[in-house]
Amino acid sequence: MTLEPITDNMDVFAEKFEGIDLHGKKITKAEFDDCTFVSCDFSETFFSSCKFTECRFENCNLSLMKLTSSKMSDVEFSSCKMIGIDWTMADWKSLLNADPLRFAECILNDSNFFGLNLEGLIMRECRAKEVDFRNGTFQKSDFSGSDFKGALFGNTHLEGANFTDTSNTMIDVRSNHLKGAIFNRYEALFLLESMGIVLVD
Repeated sequence: MTLEPITDNMDVFAEKFEGIDLHGKKITKAEFDDCTFVSCDFSETFFSSCKFTECRFENCNLSLMKLTSSKMSDVEFSSCKMIGIDWTMADWKSLLNADPLRFAECILNDSNFFGLNLEGLIMRECRAKEVDFRNGTFQKSDFSGSDFKGALFGNTHLEGANFTDTSNTMIDVRSNHLKGAIFNRYEALFLLESMGIVLVD
C-alpha cells in the first residue's frame, strides 16, 4: 500500500491507494497501471489528460468526477458512488481496442453515456436512474440486475445485451436496436407497453 499523494505527471504501477481525499482537486497527466483505489474521495476531482489502465476502484466516491481528455481501459468499479459523471468528456477515440468498463453495485444516477461506443460494458446490480444512453453502442453488454428508472434510450444499439432481472427498463422497441437482447418476461411487458399495447391475462 502506498501513502504517497496523487500528483500531476505521476506514473505508477501496481500501487494501492487507500483513503485518499482529492475532493475538488485537479490532477493533470497522471498515469495509473494496475492500481487499486479503496475508500477514496474523488468527488468533483478534475482528472485532465490522465490514463487509467487495468485499475480497480472499491467503495470510492467519484460523484461529479471530471475525466477531460482522460483514458480508461479495463477499469473496474465496485460499490462506488458515481453520480453525475459525464463519460463523454473522456478520450475514447485514441484507445484502440479498449477493454470495457465494469461496474458492480455502483450508483450511476444522472450520468451521461450519450453517443459512446462501449461494446461489452458491464453494469451489474447498479442504480442507473436518469442515465442517458441515447445514440450509444452497448452491444453484448451486461446490465443484469440494474435499475434504469428514468434512463434514456433512443437509437441505442443494444444487440445481444443482457437485461435479466433489471427494473424500470423503459425502452421503445421501435427506436432502439434490440436484436438478441435478453429480458425477463416481466420486463418484456414494459417494452410492449411502451408501444401502447394493452395486455390482459
